[in-house]
Amino acid sequence: MAGARQAVTARDVSASPSAPVQQRVLILINQNRRRGGCGSLTLDRRLILAAHDHAADMARRRYFAHESPNGDRAGDRVSERGYRWKRYGENIARGADSAWEVVNGWMNSPTHRRNILDCRLHQMGIGLAISHDRTPYWVQDFATPES
Repeated sequence: MAGARQAVTARDVSASPSAPVQQRVLILINQNRRRGGCGSLTLDRRLILAAHDHAADMARRRYFAHESPNGDRAGDRVSERGYRWKRYGENIARGADSAWEVVNGWMNSPTHRRNILDCRLHQMGIGLAISHDRTPYWVQDFATPES
């Protein structure tokens, strides 16, 4: 895909589902899901906001973990954004300079790959924040809504 390997910049940080970074990652993730026998994911603004909040918090406070220093976890962050889930997952990455690089890294990690290829997950959102030292922090939140 053209543009998938473009380096991210501050202009790529957006909570809009139509933002280029959301679309680039979604296309790459769905290509991998189709190869793995899963249906395509759709973007959800609440998941984007939950992911963005966590990416920004990690970049600002200089930590790298699924659990924030105050104990919040992905399920908490997704719920706080008003998403009623029956299943969720989260991938994080630090230092990847493009959508292609972050997705490639996740696909080469067994635990991250398992989240991406979990056919029971139906929606996702990408969070991206760039720290003061220009390090990109990525968060991918997945969820399936309650019936």
